[in-house]
Formats: sequence, structure tokens, C-alpha cells
Amino acid sequence: MKKLSYTQFLWKSKNAHGIHSPFVYGVVSKCFYNKVGKLYTKQRHVPVKGITPDVANVLYKIMFHFKPSTFYILGIEATKVTEMLRVLGEKLNTNPWFLSTLAPITSPIDLAYLSGSNTSELLPLLEEILPNANNKTVCVIGNIHKTNTTETAWDAIKKHPNVTVTIDTYHLGLVFFRSGQAKQHFTIRPYKNRLVDALLGIRNLWGLLG
Repeated sequence: MKKLSYTQFLWKSKNAHGIHSPFVYGVVSKCFYNKVGKLYTKQRHVPVKGITPDVANVLYKIMFHFKPSTFYILGIEATKVTEMLRVLGEKLNTNPWFLSTLAPITSPIDLAYLSGSNTSELLPLLEEILPNANNKTVCVIGNIHKTNTTETAWDAIKKHPNVTVTIDTYHLGLVFFRSGQAKQHFTIRPYKNRLVDALLGIRNLWGLLG
């Protein structure tokens, strides 16, 4: 984690308050802030090597809320992310179906996970899922703030003409392809934290007073 980058993320971030998009408000209030809690609190608790508790917990919340059935996993983290989603599916008593990268896709993609180290790796992966994406597809981008090049790639994805809504949770980026919706980008804290919420609430009040 880049501490300066994470501090900047917190400073820019919002919680459910002040979000005027009904769709995004629903994602924040019913997905991120639901009552399922955190599965993993320490790195040694996560059963898949290379997956952090923050990533595992956000993925768990996404699966709990959106209830995806078909998964398409692409990129440099495909193996460990696929295993993590299998584990989460077992905990939720679901049977995720992982679409093969070696055969034509014949059904819509409910959840895609894309990982890469730069724009030239990530944008082609995004293009690959578009023919089978729809209004209900959730596309997750990994490690969007890991390096300067992944941050540049995340900016390029946000500008893609087929992308309408993006949510930056720092560790993961969520992308939606909702037809008829204006392009909007949000920076959201995916967990409730009373101290952080209070401090950032003072920031907002200071901004109003200024």
C-alpha cells in the first residue's frame, strides 16, 4: 500500500452521504455497508496466497449483494482470484460458473475480474468482455493504485466510451456498463469507520464554512 496515495484516496472519498446516483447509493448502502461484516481480519486468515484481506472482503460483499452466477477472470492474477472466488462461493453456498477462456462465451457475464500492470494489458481485456456484458455486469479491476502505470490504466478505463459508472474503492475498481445512464465516477470508502467518517465529516463542514 502506498500510504500517500491511500491518504489522498481517503481525502477524496465519500460514504453513502452526498451520493446523488440512486444506483451507486444502492451499491454503497446495500453492498459495501451491509451487515455481513468482514470474513478476514488478518492476512493469515485469507486462504489464498497473494490476496489481501481488503480485497477478499470487498469481493465477498460484491458476491453477497450482486449474486453473480457466471464469472470471467482474465489477466495476471487470474489463478489466485479464481481460487478466492471459489472459496467465497462455497461460503455463500453458491455454485459460481467460471467461463473458459479457451471456448466461445455463450452467456452473459455476471462478474468479470481483470488484472494487468498497464494500459496496454488492461484495455484489451476490457474489450474482450464487452460483447457479453450488460447492465447487470459487474467488472472488477484489480490493484488500480498499485503503481503509476496501473493508475494510468484505471484512468483510461474510466474514459472508455462503453463505461458509464466506476467506483474506486482504492484496492479494487468497479466498472458498470449501464445503458442510458450518464457517465459518473465515484471514490468510495467500502467500509464504515466512525473515526474516519468523523474526521472527513469535519473536512466537509470546513469546506462549507470556507
